Amino acid sequence: MTYINKDIINRAKNIKLIQQWGAGLEGVNIEEATKIGIAVANVPTAGTYNAESVAEWCIMAAIAISRSYPSVHKSVLKGSPWGYPPGESLIGKRAGIIGFGGIGRALGVRLKAFECEIVAVKRKVDKKLAEEFGLKWIKGFEDLDKLLSTSKYIFLCLPLNKESDNLLGDREFSIIKKGTYIINPSRGKIINKDALFKSLKNSHVKAAALDVFWEEPTIKGDKDLKLKNLLLTPHIAGVTDVSYEHIAKAVAKNIYLIVNKKMPLNCVNTEYINFK
Repeated sequence: MTYINKDIINRAKNIKLIQQWGAGLEGVNIEEATKIGIAVANVPTAGTYNAESVAEWCIMAAIAISRSYPSVHKSVLKGSPWGYPPGESLIGKRAGIIGFGGIGRALGVRLKAFECEIVAVKRKVDKKLAEEFGLKWIKGFEDLDKLLSTSKYIFLCLPLNKESDNLLGDREFSIIKKGTYIINPSRGKIINKDALFKSLKNSHVKAAALDVFWEEPTIKGDKDLKLKNLLLTPHIAGVTDVSYEHIAKAVAKNIYLIVNKKMPLNCVNTEYINFK
């Protein structure tokens, strides 16, 4: 999560391309890069197995927190009573997916195999997606409250931008029903940190799995991160053998294109770039 700010951009006089290894570009000052004619590109999650890898992490995380992992692992080593605690199954539960792009769709396919009832919200709604992916319903963000209040599992599968920053705050957590699980592989700042930990501490949210944080790397000694109903991984949801192989190929292709004075793929400021 290196930040490419105005200072770095203006000190590197010969840059032709700022290429993100992955999809998120919130750390790049695109406006400043555009001013001096630097192409800015990313690698979308779809088509690289990144979306599929993140979706696999979501399934792993949902099962893990439903079965009280990692605390049950520690209980075996401590010699605690066997056969306890009982877990919750994904079968028949409602899974709410916030954002239904590449990651959300890959997740929907996998949740269907676990016999979940799936609902989703998306910025631009295509009702055909409900039939294509076997969703109970898909609606716009004006129905986010409905998703929050009726879902047992809430998955965040959307990018961080002005609209999604602090999307889940105190009001939203008051709507979420007691005993819900939250899984976030997207960006930490989509969730208000204080609101989440308040809800985890009073057990309104039963457990949460986080692959992303408000500050990365996280601050050592953050006591909130030691909660028993919290599962943490170090921003690795999309870090797999197949995703890195395909992302590397996409990055290499864009370097080839820029060296040959051609527009890179998935360039976000194409209208301002001139290779003449």
